[in-house]
Amino acid sequence: MRVFRLVAVLVVVITCGCSAAPPEPPPVAETTVDPSFVHGTDHGDVDRLAATAVTDAQQYWAQQYPALFGTPWRDIDGGFFSVDTAGTGKAPPCAADVRDVEGNAFYCATVDAIAWDRAALLPVLREHYGDAAVVVVLAHELGHAVQARAGMNVGGAEDALRMETMADCYSGSFTRWVADGRAPHLRISAEQLDAAMRAITLFRDPVGTTTPEHGTAFDRISAFQDGFSHGPRRCANLVEAGLTASTAADPNQPLDEVLRADGVASWFGDLVTRRGGRWTPPVRSASCPGKAGPVAFCAPPPTVAADREALAGPHHDIGDQAVTTLLASRYAQAALASLDRPADARQIMCLTGAYTAAQPELSPGDLDEAVDIMLTSGDVTPTTMTGFDRIAAFRTGAVHGTTACGL
Repeated sequence: MRVFRLVAVLVVVITCGCSAAPPEPPPVAETTVDPSFVHGTDHGDVDRLAATAVTDAQQYWAQQYPALFGTPWRDIDGGFFSVDTAGTGKAPPCAADVRDVEGNAFYCATVDAIAWDRAALLPVLREHYGDAAVVVVLAHELGHAVQARAGMNVGGAEDALRMETMADCYSGSFTRWVADGRAPHLRISAEQLDAAMRAITLFRDPVGTTTPEHGTAFDRISAFQDGFSHGPRRCANLVEAGLTASTAADPNQPLDEVLRADGVASWFGDLVTRRGGRWTPPVRSASCPGKAGPVAFCAPPPTVAADREALAGPHHDIGDQAVTTLLASRYAQAALASLDRPADARQIMCLTGAYTAAQPELSPGDLDEAVDIMLTSGDVTPTTMTGFDRIAAFRTGAVHGTTACGL
């Protein structure tokens, strides 16, 4: 049984206010499915959405599974269970007590069943991340059912991590099917997809975990995007599971120290020089004429502006790497200007990823902070770009280096 633990994470998010959700997008279900087949359902909106998500997901696998594994798809036969953890209902399979389900959704392989907490999980996901978050979480659980049907077994912790990222990948492949308008009941827009990806990052392993079972936010988003972009066949053999990161401690460096650091300027200067350009280190300023936001690039003279007051928020709420990511994106813009290249947003994010991966003391926590700022802030790029596309471009540079960015 693979279990999510969401309650403690959401307490932090809600109390610190560090991931305030955007205005709630429209519902993802154009029509909903009667949840009468769900054990313990209260027939409310939450279970209607859940029932719709698992119905469409099973239809997707009925189409995809035979081509992948050579046998027909078999629907979940142990049932779906909606658990009211705020009440006194009956515990579902794989749980000894109703409280064991609090904040959780899981697939129970022993009886081929899926259960969810309709009191402290799905409603909270809907409130803070929209209906699409419920869809991707339950699609992840169907991903575990795919693994069970294909005879994939979980061994040690390393295998458990592989199974989790594979289920994220399967969730991404199903979500692409929905986003393409092919699902019978569900529709997911680019805005809703970004919100759902933010929800995925909640289920990461805590920083400092010695035996990871769920992966970093970067691991999880990478796997989800692999499935979304390349389809379910990619999921059985992920080739970009993550980055090798330092196991060093990950303290939050003071903001002024982050702003004083010159490593980012040196790295981009070396890149420009290697590509035959002339690097003039940008002047550091508090603002650029006519440019708003916590960071900006302007010229002439080449200037990287950093608004300390505006950067204090992401530094406190997310961490020092969030500030470094914002700064790196503007130094990437300066590098492109030095090479007489246009300020292409995808190339900027790709170069930001390449710089991030090159940091000698990069930690898993740093990667998670970079993911957080890319999903929550449009200030990372000078032009409009979805969070999904920002991370996709960032991953290209982080995994493959600057040559994959066109430099």
